[in-house]
Amino acid sequence: MNINNNLIKIIFLMILSTEIGQSLNPVERSAQSSVLVDKRIYFFGGESFRSKKTTSALDQILYLDVSKPFNTVSPPFEEIINVPIPFGSSFATAFFSPQKNVIYLFGGIMVDANTNLDIYKPVLHSYNLETREWTIPTTNGFEPTRRRGINGVINKETGKFYVFGGWEQINGQNNYTVYNDMIVFDTISLTWSKGSTINVPLPRVDYTATLLSNGIIVFIGGKDNNFRDVDINQLALYDTKVDEWSIMTARGVTSENRSSHSAVLTPDERIIIFGGHKVPNDVPALYQLAVLDTKTTPYEWSIPQVSAIGNMPLTISAHSATLVDNYMFINFGQLAPFNNPQMQLPFFYILDIRNFTWVTQFEPEQLSQLPNSTNTVNTSNTNSPGKQIGIILGTVSLSVVVGIVVGLLGYKYYKKQRENETEDPFGKWKENETKLSVSPISVSGEWTLTAFKFAM
Repeated sequence: MNINNNLIKIIFLMILSTEIGQSLNPVERSAQSSVLVDKRIYFFGGESFRSKKTTSALDQILYLDVSKPFNTVSPPFEEIINVPIPFGSSFATAFFSPQKNVIYLFGGIMVDANTNLDIYKPVLHSYNLETREWTIPTTNGFEPTRRRGINGVINKETGKFYVFGGWEQINGQNNYTVYNDMIVFDTISLTWSKGSTINVPLPRVDYTATLLSNGIIVFIGGKDNNFRDVDINQLALYDTKVDEWSIMTARGVTSENRSSHSAVLTPDERIIIFGGHKVPNDVPALYQLAVLDTKTTPYEWSIPQVSAIGNMPLTISAHSATLVDNYMFINFGQLAPFNNPQMQLPFFYILDIRNFTWVTQFEPEQLSQLPNSTNTVNTSNTNSPGKQIGIILGTVSLSVVVGIVVGLLGYKYYKKQRENETEDPFGKWKENETKLSVSPISVSGEWTLTAFKFAM
């Protein structure tokens, strides 16, 4: 009986040693919310054809650790399984408050993840990164109406969050309201307010919003209140310092109109946009990438020369874009035709913004800059099948080595127990009886792994 117990323990350790290092293979999704906090990108909800629950709106929280190198073939996604979103969420916007170490989730679709029924809850929810708890903040001022198809920004110095427009469905498929108000939320005092209505743009959805270092928010593209394309060369600007709206006509290359695209701001104040589609036929934008230089007056559009044509990504919409060091991460999204589940995948692309090269290998800057480090970026080789096979073989080899070591230790332990039985099968066995103690170990601060320790 004791022999069988020892074998079970050894097998358990071998399984545990291989399972801890495995990453999640996420389902496809689009219209999720994302935010970068330190060295993690958090993804909230999204719409998925492969949802395991009744609703297509996911209540799942994923994160991607960008402190370590990885390949887009097997990115290290993890799921926070013990504290999902309290509802199915999509078409919302998320932002991080560094003063409170809290991620806020504003607006979007909110449905019961099990029944698919609409949940008319407050528009703002908060996720505390320390306590791992969801709460509904008690706020001051007039709370805005719920809306979707939005993109908000936060000034991390003042703690003020800004979101413009969006739309809300009212009791029916074709009954809706499209907004053109500027909502302001002070994360310090938890107070709602509204921006100026003078020279405010027309209602807008599915745009991008980018906050420049001078306090100006640049709104690019999207759709108007009739769900027609907004002229992407007519830039709506909101000055957060003086609460004023203005319109600027961009010069340079005439960029294509688009909506449901993404945007990131580079350290030298260039806005890079990716993807998106045109209405009414959901035709993907011809030029995937466009760059807006905000250091000139007026701002100037250009189309970058992109390397690695053979590795060109698909033009997707309703995805996430995050700038990590000198890399633009593009995650998930939808590919036209949007109603075809077979076309949708958990897309993941990485753009090196220094030379506009699409790569598949990510190397954090702190690793690539170490002297004599082998973790360097080589854009000419990152897409080779040989490197991908090497990663797979390396992972398998590591698992085999760990299994052998655990097996040898287990055999040594088993042999020692047999020797004890031989010395005094009825006397010393009681004293040396193997005991199993259980202690919780916190892994990454998000879930608890129970470790089994053998005591003699």
